[in-house]
Parts: sequence; C-alpha cells; structure tokens
Amino acid sequence: MMRKVGLFFGTFDPIHIGHEKIAIYFLERYFDEIWFVITPLNPDKINENLTDQSIRLEMAKNFCDDKEKFKYCDIEFNLPKPNYTADTLVELKNNYPDLDFSIIMGEDNLIGLETWKNYKRILEGKIYVYPRANQQKFDAKLKDHHSVIFSDAPIMKISSSEIRSIIREEEDYLKLVPSKIHNYISKNNLYR
Repeated sequence: MMRKVGLFFGTFDPIHIGHEKIAIYFLERYFDEIWFVITPLNPDKINENLTDQSIRLEMAKNFCDDKEKFKYCDIEFNLPKPNYTADTLVELKNNYPDLDFSIIMGEDNLIGLETWKNYKRILEGKIYVYPRANQQKFDAKLKDHHSVIFSDAPIMKISSSEIRSIIREEEDYLKLVPSKIHNYISKNNLYR
C-alpha cells in the first residue's frame, strides 16, 4: 500500500503552535507523514515582506528534526516563481511516484480555488480542509466537490503575521511557537 503524505503548504514565517496542532491532528487521523512545503513566493502574497527562504527552511528543519513523521520539503525552491500548487504537485508526483499525496489547507484557501492555476489538476487528488477562525460566511464554490474533505481540526486563532508583530513589539511569544522555533528566533534575532 502507498504511504499517505499530507502536504501542508505555507510560507511558515515562522512555524507556530497552530501549524503544529493542525499537522498532529491530520497525522493522527489520515496520514503516514506530514510534509511542510515551504513556499518561497506565494502568488497571493507577492507584496508581503517575507523572511529569506533559507531562514524559513532552516526553521522548518529544526522543527521537524526530532519528529519522525514530520518532514520539511523545499521542492518549490527550484521551481519558477511565484509558486503554483498544481506545478508543485506534478513535480512531487514525478519525483515520488510511490507516495500518495493529498493537500491540507485552511477553508479560507478553498474560497476562490477555482481561480487557481490548473485547479482541476489539484482536484485530481484529495484536499483536506481545516476550519479557520472568523469564517462566519463560508461560501466556496468547490465545497461540495468529491475531492474536498472537511475536518473538525482545532480552530487556531494565531497567525505568523501576528507573531512577527508581537516579536517586533518585544512582547512574550514563548507559548505561540514550538520551543525549537523560539530558540531559533531568539538566537538569530529574527523579526525585530
């Protein structure tokens, strides 16, 4: 039987406890491994001032280091920018034909998925959707598509941009990120 891999895409700037809890939730219920796919340049965040991709990759490596079933993935680093999920999926399937890949995404990303580049190719596999805070009126055109699977993963009320802001304000963020990420941010004086 093929190993099932959940692809958790993100800029991960930085990885926080919300990412960790969602990844654990999906690992325990659906997958053999979770891959954190670090996106160098998301088409929806072109104007966002991201931390250098090599630093974000290093944080992901540190985070996954002692977790056997969490892997980091830098496949998008060598693909044309901005990065499109459909292109990444093709590349992953070519490189790892013996693995069964599915995408993990927040329900806010499902809204407008039909406008993504080659979105039908994405829907050839499964998309596992987790709820987002503040999604009162959730209306995604593809919510009833047979490839879309909704989960009752915990709702996380924290974001990487909030954490960066908290660090800039020199407030305590210890409980918002895994300890290895906290150590890395402190040691490298990030987001100040």
